[in-house]
Amino acid sequence: MRILVITQQNSGVGYHRLMLPVYYLPKEYAFFTDTLTEKTIEEGWDIVLVNRFIPNTHIDILQEYRKKYGFKLIIDIDDYWDLDSWHILKSVYPTQVIIDHIKIADLVTTTNELLYNEIKSINSNVHILPNALPYGEDQFTDIKIESDKVRFVYTGSITHEKDVQILQYPLKRVAGNLQIRDKVFFQLCGFNDEADGSAAIWHRMISNFTCGLKLGGTRRYLPVTDYMNFYNDADVSVVPLVYSKFNTMKSNLKILEAACKKIPCIVSNVPPYDTCPHILKIDKQGDWYDGIKKLTEDSIYRKELGEANYEWCNENFNLHKINETRKQLFDACIKM
Repeated sequence: MRILVITQQNSGVGYHRLMLPVYYLPKEYAFFTDTLTEKTIEEGWDIVLVNRFIPNTHIDILQEYRKKYGFKLIIDIDDYWDLDSWHILKSVYPTQVIIDHIKIADLVTTTNELLYNEIKSINSNVHILPNALPYGEDQFTDIKIESDKVRFVYTGSITHEKDVQILQYPLKRVAGNLQIRDKVFFQLCGFNDEADGSAAIWHRMISNFTCGLKLGGTRRYLPVTDYMNFYNDADVSVVPLVYSKFNTMKSNLKILEAACKKIPCIVSNVPPYDTCPHILKIDKQGDWYDGIKKLTEDSIYRKELGEANYEWCNENFNLHKINETRKQLFDACIKM
């Protein structure tokens, strides 16, 4: 099996949906590139694997290449293509281009049942391959840096500003309780200086997550191949999420990440997190404060919740297990 993977080098989505799975997948050869050219295509591939769509390549050209060189086109869809009205990328997002790629794919893979149901009406050959991690390997090992503080971490990009805003007032209550405030440290991770126009949004997110730095600070950008180091000095992963159709179709990746380090998660009780069994789920605003307080004060509860989440994630979302299904799907696609 020869696989050509088209993705951006520093893309988090590309890393989890294409690079990492293919790296661990049994195969003859794989090549990763961010540009599709005929010179590359003519080297001969069984599969061209893409997340969502191929930038700067018209779909007619893609179909000509496929007809000429005989590869199978697999499109992976990890997010809903119709963004929320307030999403920072709404005005520039290539919604129709993504739909067009789904239509012509020989196989579509996706992360969950809700997305599966949306894709099914566009392309009937769609299968679920949930996000998964190679627990205990590479950057996904259980490494812990100890601290006298209980460290709460949020990892994400500027597209999550409204999600982090959920915590603005609960964390003001945390900052107002000196007994709790002295025990905690809140850290927002993922800032990239090179992201044009992101500074103002990032600083608003910092302010909301740290109550104007009263509760902690920030950690800057790490490449996708090292980003799990954010969790090495964390004790709790905080995962607020605004309820919307777009957000309900996200994957539970943040839960899987926390499981690598056996740390607990406190989350908004909305899809995709509402079906995860070993996390602390928050139904209303006032509960964030109570949940943070409990996780701060009860170290045994933190440990038990984190270890239970690890056991569940490793059993159900281990990359080696999911790759067995991925290999079967890819083999079947080649033979179509």
